[in-house]
Amino acid sequence: MRTDYFTDQQLKHFVAHSTLPVIYTIKRPTRYLPKVVYIDRDSFHDYHRTPSYQFLDQVIKKISFPKIATQVNTADDLYTLAKLQKKYGKQVIVVGMGELGMMTRVYNKSLLTYASVSRSTTTAPGQLTVDELKSTKIFGLVGDDIQHSLSPKLHGGQPYRYQLWQTDDLKKFMFVFNWFQLPGASVTKPFKIEVMQYCDRLDSDAQKIGAVNTIVRQGNQLVGYNTDWIGVDKVIGKYLPGKRVRILGKGGAGKAVAFTVKKRKGRTVHGDDFDVLVNATPVEDHLLVPVEALRGKVVMDCNYTRQTELIKQAKKHQAKIVLDGLPMLRYQALEQIKLFC
Repeated sequence: MRTDYFTDQQLKHFVAHSTLPVIYTIKRPTRYLPKVVYIDRDSFHDYHRTPSYQFLDQVIKKISFPKIATQVNTADDLYTLAKLQKKYGKQVIVVGMGELGMMTRVYNKSLLTYASVSRSTTTAPGQLTVDELKSTKIFGLVGDDIQHSLSPKLHGGQPYRYQLWQTDDLKKFMFVFNWFQLPGASVTKPFKIEVMQYCDRLDSDAQKIGAVNTIVRQGNQLVGYNTDWIGVDKVIGKYLPGKRVRILGKGGAGKAVAFTVKKRKGRTVHGDDFDVLVNATPVEDHLLVPVEALRGKVVMDCNYTRQTELIKQAKKHQAKIVLDGLPMLRYQALEQIKLFC
């Protein structure tokens, strides 16, 4: 019971007529009321950030019935809160505030969580209503340098929340993912290959490709999928049969392109004598092939956030067909939505 929402008279009346034990939340105990079974002293709140694990660990040791509520700004903040929950279990109430902290409420591992009766009565950033708490599912995109990703827009309007989990440490994020038992995630660079080790099984396409861009929790198993190749196939599949295809990049996206080329009976080549060129590297500002090799060819760049140098030069030097990565992104996202729903 939050006493800052009651007058003294209301407080006396509420406690006197309560048919259940009461947890009385105050900063400094000034008096003990009838039927109050525990006093929550000096809960820790930080409305701007999540302090270090070491700092919060010391705070918890000094509080009688600890409640930690901090603003979650990064995936690393989620890691800090998840580690605290793992160490202390239900002895500590841990709440992450803000959009990213929502998973600590929806997939709560603490003794209790907080919700409002209606949207107009929320008391903290990221707080949900009781109905929302019961129905909300959270998915998102994990990767590095993803602040400009269009994935949240592509997943908008679906019956789940979609967040951006930017990190350079997949191991830490997967601890968070598994601790809160999140239902699934999109995976982007540089983790499409590394994430495979965290999957209990892979679907047949992902296994053949050797890269995963989608993980979904199915029962007790985490299953890895690859929808990138479907996006590639939808965009350039019809140009591949019998053609020589040069693929720039050997990462997750490059592997998906290579799989599509093989499936469509094309042939990968390594020189500048090609019919189709696909850039599956993050390189955007300079060319990786001679400009004269682009004339009359099919050129695709898997990057999509802006017009890359390859796209500019392909248009300038009269490539036959020039495609950026946005259509591929849309098609692979549609397949992810099917898996998430």
